[in-house]
Amino acid sequence: MITATAETASRLPSVVSRLQNLTPEDLEVVERVLLQLEINRTVSELDDLSDDLRTNGVMKRLPEIIRSVRQRRSASTEP
Repeated sequence: MITATAETASRLPSVVSRLQNLTPEDLEVVERVLLQLEINRTVSELDDLSDDLRTNGVMKRLPEIIRSVRQRRSASTEP
């Protein structure tokens, strides 16, 4: 999460006031925009994480990791 700066915090009351005056339809648009921002941020974070995983060799080892997990799972469910 991005930490609010003094400048951001000073704008917050104005933004809240504007949001309170929106029509329900406009508020729905704002909600969709906020959701898209969250999606974009999450995709970016996942992209960075996958880059880290590739750098550390985890992606190359992924088939081996999946096999191991499946073997452990099947062994734990056997009577």
